[in-house]
Amino acid sequence: MNQNYFKAANGFTLIEMLITISISMIILTFAVPSFSSFIKNGRVTTFTNTLVTDVNFARQEAVTRGEKIILCRSANPAAATPACGGTASNWSTGWLVFVNTDANTTYDSATDILLRATEDVGGSVTIKTNTVSNANLVYNADGTIAMGGGTAVFAVCDDRGEGYGNQLQVSPTGRPRLITPVPDSCSAPTV
Repeated sequence: MNQNYFKAANGFTLIEMLITISISMIILTFAVPSFSSFIKNGRVTTFTNTLVTDVNFARQEAVTRGEKIILCRSANPAAATPACGGTASNWSTGWLVFVNTDANTTYDSATDILLRATEDVGGSVTIKTNTVSNANLVYNADGTIAMGGGTAVFAVCDDRGEGYGNQLQVSPTGRPRLITPVPDSCSAPTV
């Protein structure tokens, strides 16, 4: 038998390589925007879940402890001594959850008990609120909201707008409800 008969060809032809590269580029053209959207959806979901978890935690602690528990927006939640504050109706920089042992609704490290501090959401994700929860969300010892009526609304959005965001509504009874996608403006949410 001829020994050259079993010798395999090595490598690619130029045409095969160009076809492979062309097909790869076409696939990447469709995959990269999808992957980017997947990452953005994940960030919105992560921060929505964090907010829902902290709201539920605050309500549970209020009932368990029999004391007022407050969530407040904070411009410096990672500081050694964090404080309530920040830009009106914007919870994107983070928030605090604390036991309110004095008569005010702001965190005082000398008298109040800090339970959680959630840091800046970062990136293009924003958390905006309506006037009911502009600065804080106060839970009474019975798990209701001490806001004088009205529903607290938190809109978690990114640079894509309402169609890709989530909305958390906390009724005066204190029960949170998640709505997806955001039914109205991410910049000034309403019920």
